[in-house]
Order: sequence, then structure tokens, then C-alpha cells
Amino acid sequence: MQDRIQINGVWYVREDISQQEEKDIKVTYSKSCHYENDDYVWEATKLMKDDEISYYPDIDIKFTDKRIKPWKEDYWDNNFWMVAVMNDDPDAIKEVRESESMCEQGIKEFKLFLKKLKEEEWLKTS
Repeated sequence: MQDRIQINGVWYVREDISQQEEKDIKVTYSKSCHYENDDYVWEATKLMKDDEISYYPDIDIKFTDKRIKPWKEDYWDNNFWMVAVMNDDPDAIKEVRESESMCEQGIKEFKLFLKKLKEEEWLKTS
């Protein structure tokens, strides 16, 4: 029988996985919003704090470039950079252009999404 083993004359039976104690896992909740066009998807996410009432002030953005297959995904969590892009900071805009992740129209729509997040008090500027 494969579920038994003898060690020093004593037989041991393999414990059934279903009999093991369930492990308590910690789940992190979030809320999200997204904007999508034919070429791109931007999904902003806010993580809930441990108090399960309030959210952390920073956001993460999952970016999807749908222009080529397979789609490219990137994750952005630098809120200072997001604010800089929204405010047309030359260095931030140069970085976006050099990455070639978005066309000029995509950059414009990304900035509009960031402005909407600011209006909804998702993106903090200070």
C-alpha cells in the first residue's frame, strides 16, 4: 500500500490532505477604476488598509498596450511620476515618449485619466 510506511517496525499512515487544518490567509482588498480605448487600457487600483475602512493614499496603474499581440502590460506605482506626467513636466513627458509605450494621442488620454483620478481624489498632488 502506497499510503503507509514502516519506520523502525512502526507503521505510519500518510495524512489525508483533506484532514489537514486549513491555513488562515490574509486577503488584501482593493477598489479600481479604468479607462480603455482601442489601443490602451489604464486600470488604477487603491489598496485597502488593514482597518478595512480606509485606503492607502497612493495608487498603482496597470497599463496594457493593445496595439500589438501579444499585448504588453506594465505596472506603474510612482505617484510622483504620474503627477509629473499630468502636469506636463518635460522630463516625465520625455521619459514616456522615449519608452514608446504610448503614442501622442495615448499620452494625451493618459493625462486626462490622471486628471480624472485627481478630481476623484485618487491621485494626490501633494
